[in-house]
Amino acid sequence: MDFTHENCKQLIERAAQLANRYETQYFGCSQTTLAGLIEAFGIGGPDLLRASTCFAGGVARRGIICGGLTAGLMMIGFLTGRDDLEMFAQYQRAMGYGNLLYEKFQEEFGTVECSRIQKIKFGRTFDLQSKEERDELHRRMTEMQDGCQSVTSAGARLAAEVICQIFDENVPLAAMLAFKR
Repeated sequence: MDFTHENCKQLIERAAQLANRYETQYFGCSQTTLAGLIEAFGIGGPDLLRASTCFAGGVARRGIICGGLTAGLMMIGFLTGRDDLEMFAQYQRAMGYGNLLYEKFQEEFGTVECSRIQKIKFGRTFDLQSKEERDELHRRMTEMQDGCQSVTSAGARLAAEVICQIFDENVPLAAMLAFKR
């Protein structure tokens, strides 16, 4: 794939749009954010998407770390992480990019916590362990444009920016994925 500056701008926008649409349609912030990244970049697939399932709702619906962030961290780990515990340089590189995304997300929202982001977006928190509370959150999301869908969109955009930076730093995609086979 061509990762020129102009192409990266388009990929970043596409990932953000897809994550927004998927969150509005399907819910599950970690998966909808990651699905936007997978589809926009054409990297990853069903196994990676499946692995992100339990990070939704702030990790197993506990309101802790936002799924819009954990999804981006998963994609960065997928691209730059190690496949062998002895690959310490690869581990360090992935952690550096992961930290960059974490800081960008923190700056964007003032927090990385799902429950605090809910309070910012909806004026209250939701107990996502409760079906009634989840249903209420989903109902409110469909009535507004700036709910969790805007968070997944921003999470995908921020992660896509870091992914483009990874490619810009001349780390060939083939080299990153060579260990993934």
